[in-house]
Amino acid sequence: MINPDKTALIVGAGIAGSSLAYQLAKRNYQVTLLDENNQHEIEIFQNKAATISPHFMLNNPKYNSLMSKASKYAYEVTKEFNYPREDALVEGVIKLYENDMAERLIEKIISLGLEKADFKYLSKDLIKKKYGFDNKSGIFFKNGGWVSPNKICSSLINHKNIKFIPKKKAKEITYKKNLWITSCHDSSKYAASNLILCNSFGLNEISLFKSIDLKKNRGQINWLPSKKKCGDKEIISDGGYLIPDVNGFDVFGSTYERDNENKNLSMTDFEKNLKTYQKLSGDKIEKNDISNAGWVGWRAVTPDRTPYVGQILDESKGICNKSRSIKDLKWHPNLFINAGYGSRGYTLAPFLSKCLASLIIGSQTPEEKEILNYLNPSRNLIKKMGLRKKMLENSI
Repeated sequence: MINPDKTALIVGAGIAGSSLAYQLAKRNYQVTLLDENNQHEIEIFQNKAATISPHFMLNNPKYNSLMSKASKYAYEVTKEFNYPREDALVEGVIKLYENDMAERLIEKIISLGLEKADFKYLSKDLIKKKYGFDNKSGIFFKNGGWVSPNKICSSLINHKNIKFIPKKKAKEITYKKNLWITSCHDSSKYAASNLILCNSFGLNEISLFKSIDLKKNRGQINWLPSKKKCGDKEIISDGGYLIPDVNGFDVFGSTYERDNENKNLSMTDFEKNLKTYQKLSGDKIEKNDISNAGWVGWRAVTPDRTPYVGQILDESKGICNKSRSIKDLKWHPNLFINAGYGSRGYTLAPFLSKCLASLIIGSQTPEEKEILNYLNPSRNLIKKMGLRKKMLENSI
């Protein structure tokens, strides 16, 4: 018999929704996973390869700490599935930097307590010798690589406790008798004790989430037949990136543009990406020699470029004027968001979905609680109330 308290309805079957379904199913929750597309039609699944790539900043220790944990976890999860070479390769990422940026970042990384085996400084002489770049130093990150978006999401939801239902677009949600009821555009309804919205671009179509601030960035990735099959295995990144030999293709990109709804491959973006390819591969191939093959997709981006992960604040009773302490805040029971990952979903979502699953089942560690306070979807509103600092002090 199914325990009604251990049911979850997840909307959106990309990496965020699939990762969360996986985490809850492992904890014996019965999970219903909805998506407006058939599985093979999900937008990101048309991309040949998604990157797992650590990204660190000079002046954001909270984000750096999160990134160090998340990238390692994504790397380990991908390794556990033991994919063949055509579905994934996690052999690391090399990031190139000018001036003394690599040395400065190394200092920040060391302060995070990363294991020495997880990263390595690459001198300008070494970079010149191996890759041919002048005046560039770099850092090799072990916990990186690429994975087929379709393959990893399919693996994550391949569990007896997960029921995937395609062609279901959420229209409205209501809360009755301790259950969240989701009504879809085809008039079907689904209910569960926990509801988690992982469909970034569908959030604003539901009245309860009109205040969630997400921007839509268009990105284009290109690929061409690889000339160096079975050569370098690691991803090379310097502004853009190059993934060598993904099933016989070099994948490179990416462009970013806001407020562009063009679904077709752009020649302008192809030329931008081709410059990235030429720089990182050393191949001076001209655009007239190859076709504009690739993928176009949209990234959901938050104002501070960190995802929304956590429980939703109840704004129905004018809380902005009344709440003077963290304890005054009222939360929608068992209603959560896991969205807004931008271009870093495959690096961040597996780990953050694990943290969110812990919140849902009531088994958060202090570290997980601190992380989700940092990423709470209502953080902008809480900041306006003057309570953001208290939230970050882990005082909820």
